Amino acid sequence: MTTLSKLVIIMSDILDEILSLLAQFLWPPEREKQRAKRLRVLTAATHHYLQYGYQKASMDDIAINAGVSKGALYLYFPSKLNLLCSALALEAEQYYQNHLIMSDTSWTPRERFSWTLAKIMGQYETSPLSTKLRFQTHDLHLVITDYSRESETLAAIRTAEMRLLESLVGDLLGSRFENAEIKVISGIVYDVIAGLILLPESVRQTPLSGFMSVNEMIVNGLESMKPGEILAPGGGTVRDPRQRFGKKVHAL
Repeated sequence: MTTLSKLVIIMSDILDEILSLLAQFLWPPEREKQRAKRLRVLTAATHHYLQYGYQKASMDDIAINAGVSKGALYLYFPSKLNLLCSALALEAEQYYQNHLIMSDTSWTPRERFSWTLAKIMGQYETSPLSTKLRFQTHDLHLVITDYSRESETLAAIRTAEMRLLESLVGDLLGSRFENAEIKVISGIVYDVIAGLILLPESVRQTPLSGFMSVNEMIVNGLESMKPGEILAPGGGTVRDPRQRFGKKVHAL
């Protein structure tokens, strides 16, 4: 088996793991009738959040629209935030199943990296609820992030996503880079993408529609890097930018 084939298998396995974790978060063991009711609640909640936003959404109205009692609603979803995160997870599950299928081994590392990032970002352009939430307050994103950290399953999904990104970065940079460098670089790329997604429209300088340009800049920047530029000798700390650019930069 070629190295490239192994990489595609590794990345496919990580995607399968992410889908499995999403299913674990969304679909606890229960009878088919209960699962159908859970899906009905999630569908009603998504429509309600799209119409009214998270802050103005009412659990009472969601229960009525889903055709369940308020007690049954809280039995399935203990809080409005849990219900929102579940609706977002359902949207992510559907997007991953339909759009993130890696089977083409003929792509170059650059093509594979760009395609995957574009698909991940595409979720926030084409998924209605994710798109809706981007136009709401930044505080809401912080609340969702805090909740995701408290949930072991959602935290595991983020860890798997980082492994996927590290595989892509390692593929692009090649074996000249140490694993410690790849982890740091992947973290920087993750933060850039997250910042583009989470920044409110009122302060963002780059619209999501311009992400392909950002994608190109990220790839070009990564390909121009040399081993040792990020980690200081001995590893563990980020180099002083003045060392990287090879000239003295005076502090403002």
